[in-house]
Amino acid sequence: MARVCFILVAGLNEALLKRFGVPANLGKLGYSTRLSPLFPGLTCSVQATMSTGALPGEHGIIANGLYTFDQPELQGHLDLSNHAATRQQVSFWEQSNTLLQKPRFWAGKKLKVAQLFWQQSMGGAADIVLTPKPTHTPDGKTISTCWSQPAELNAELTAKLGPFPLHKYWGPMAGIESTQWITQAAISVWRNQQPDLQLVYLPHLDYNLQRLGPEHPAIAADLTAVDALLGELIAAVQADGGQVIVAGDYGIVPVDTVVMPNLALRNAGLLKTTADATGKLVVDYAQSRAFAMVDHQIAYVYLRGATVAEVAGVLKDFPGLGRMLTTLEDLVAVGMDNPRSGKLMLLAQPTAWFAHDWWLDDSEKPQWQFGVDIHSKPGYDPRELFFDPQRKCIAQDGARVKGSHGLTSTDGNLWPVLRASAALPQPGLGMTQIPALLERWLGC
Repeated sequence: MARVCFILVAGLNEALLKRFGVPANLGKLGYSTRLSPLFPGLTCSVQATMSTGALPGEHGIIANGLYTFDQPELQGHLDLSNHAATRQQVSFWEQSNTLLQKPRFWAGKKLKVAQLFWQQSMGGAADIVLTPKPTHTPDGKTISTCWSQPAELNAELTAKLGPFPLHKYWGPMAGIESTQWITQAAISVWRNQQPDLQLVYLPHLDYNLQRLGPEHPAIAADLTAVDALLGELIAAVQADGGQVIVAGDYGIVPVDTVVMPNLALRNAGLLKTTADATGKLVVDYAQSRAFAMVDHQIAYVYLRGATVAEVAGVLKDFPGLGRMLTTLEDLVAVGMDNPRSGKLMLLAQPTAWFAHDWWLDDSEKPQWQFGVDIHSKPGYDPRELFFDPQRKCIAQDGARVKGSHGLTSTDGNLWPVLRASAALPQPGLGMTQIPALLERWLGC
């Protein structure tokens, strides 16, 4: 049985390699293919599919967030150790493995598995787990740390590598340092913990692909920097006789338009607001007849009394909106007929992305909208990658975002790529086929 290291590189797709060239270490992996893109092409959804072989509508990880308000099926799986109130309304980046509605492909097999910086990995996902879990203090400070299984692993890595640089993992300072730390941690786990299968997530390309767009010349340097770290990890794996797969998760596309469906719903009287303790406007989920949970180029609309026809009438011809999936048949056709998906699904136009905003101006916004606060915001907010030096807060202008993802494309150049150190069974793979490929290599 071969040991295998599967490395997921955010945003690695065919177009990047054609535009900037295949870097040296990635090029040494002599077997390559395109990966058929997953719908929706979102981090948590892709990772769950790659580790279960099921589509998002089957495994239930429909996005990076979940609409949790008045949802008993989800409430018991939430991490309420911080941001408890908002997590029970809409919660992004929940980490519990129990949220998956399908088992990981290695369940029941005699494999020692490590998951490093993969989502939904806490609580029985694997033998070895390392994932960020910062501590939030009562005075608003964030202390960087990771959750690990075994429990002592994080302390051992921190003693060796220093604390995980959380401020370099997300936010306006996000950069190569977090990917460097993850790479060194992965090398240490591979050598010292001896997993049969190790799954590693390297995030660095994601940052400037969203900040600058996929065609910006600065992406070439990012690709080179990630490739250097890949070289270190590949060398460590192969020195122990292991096999390596490097794969992308989605292709990031240029965007120039931000779409705010919740503002449209508010203006139509379907979304209701209430004042928080400081007088700023937050969503009143109990009174709102419709709410859109947004995630990059995808949005799910949840109804409490409103009809599909009402919402469709409000959003019809809305600038930047591509399609509305308004019937069960529509959702079945794209594999998203899961109760977690709501009653409508919105798809942005290829050059647009969705923001969660419902405010008429900045004076209505809660303080958390001006900072990096991934658990208070009821939607994914790429503006957190930008700092406004004049206002000394996170930028509020959605026009600064130049790249997004989530939709699928018939253009194969926008598809993720997979490169491997050993022969692949066939040209062209779908993400649901990743488990079978790994099982073959692992000999199980």
